[in-house]
Amino acid sequence: MRRVVLAVVHTVASGRRVLDALSVIESEPEVQVVFTSPPDAVGSGVEEFLDKEAALTIPWRDAADGRFDLVVAASSRAVGDLGGGPVLLLPDVAPRGAFPDVPGYDGLGGIMQALRRPCGTAHPLSVVALAHREQHRLLCDLCPGASRHTVVAGDMGFDRLVASLPHRTHYRTALGAGAAGRVVLVSSGRGPQSLFGRSPELLDRLVTELPGHLVVCHLHPDVWDVHGHRQILSWTSAVRRAGLVMIPPDVDWRIPLVAADLVIGDHGPVTTYAAAVGKPVALALPTPLVTTAIPVLNPSQPLRDQIDELAPPVTAQAAIDRVTSMPHRAATVLRTTYSRAMRLPDLGAPPVCRPVPVDRFITSWSV
Repeated sequence: MRRVVLAVVHTVASGRRVLDALSVIESEPEVQVVFTSPPDAVGSGVEEFLDKEAALTIPWRDAADGRFDLVVAASSRAVGDLGGGPVLLLPDVAPRGAFPDVPGYDGLGGIMQALRRPCGTAHPLSVVALAHREQHRLLCDLCPGASRHTVVAGDMGFDRLVASLPHRTHYRTALGAGAAGRVVLVSSGRGPQSLFGRSPELLDRLVTELPGHLVVCHLHPDVWDVHGHRQILSWTSAVRRAGLVMIPPDVDWRIPLVAADLVIGDHGPVTTYAAAVGKPVALALPTPLVTTAIPVLNPSQPLRDQIDELAPPVTAQAAIDRVTSMPHRAATVLRTTYSRAMRLPDLGAPPVCRPVPVDRFITSWSV
């Protein structure tokens, strides 16, 4: 009998996480995946994201009335409105054991509410899949009884990043980087304390002070959602004419990260991922959320000299530990979790962890 999995996509960023988790099960003949998004996701780029991924979608009202063999979501927001069946929650990777969620929503509160949902994670086969043991300990301490609904699954985002590293030359070609040119990735998280929120002038300085380098900017998809594509493109129009490459929000963040020779970031997760795979990394501004020994750029000094001195981290293990307690094992754990939640027979070893396919890049915009 075929199992039907409902994948819930709240934002482009959470949708990427859901797709990573589904990659270990969706090729099975016994599994049919359908996608939905809550009404307030309209206008956030989710519809375009799902269309680009060729996903079969159903309206939210149909998802609320239906019953599924499993509901998979990276956010617990509005999961209680959905039809019955077990739930697989995939909270985002977080520093210091926190539980980040979509903007304006308390991740921990949402998980605890979902745990009390009669047909949700209170279902004996429902699971909260956490990236590392620190999150697991915190959730079990704060929510008695949660231990039987949690598993440390690791992070498919990191594992697929590692699987993509051998394809660096292909990704560089997609970016338009020459064979000898260095690629500088500028990555900004979300919020007013982010690189783009506090130091947007850094983009102009990098393009000006690094001739011969390809400067690429990746903004968290929520930044595009909050401000709108037209406004972001208007703010960056001059520096894009000078040579900056803006990564569209629906392009997988791992493509520019793998292609990069060095990364300049902030508190966003891409900074930690970069350190975890051994990229030379600098912080654009001090942040207490990144604990690895990453230098901070001095804006009063020439940037070229500081960037030329960057070297790969002495050890990437501290950064790896921040994003996953199960490196290279997420596919195996998730596959076992799917089998149990949907009462499927033993599926055996998971398929090989797939690298990220190359997207078409939009390097020039009309605004």
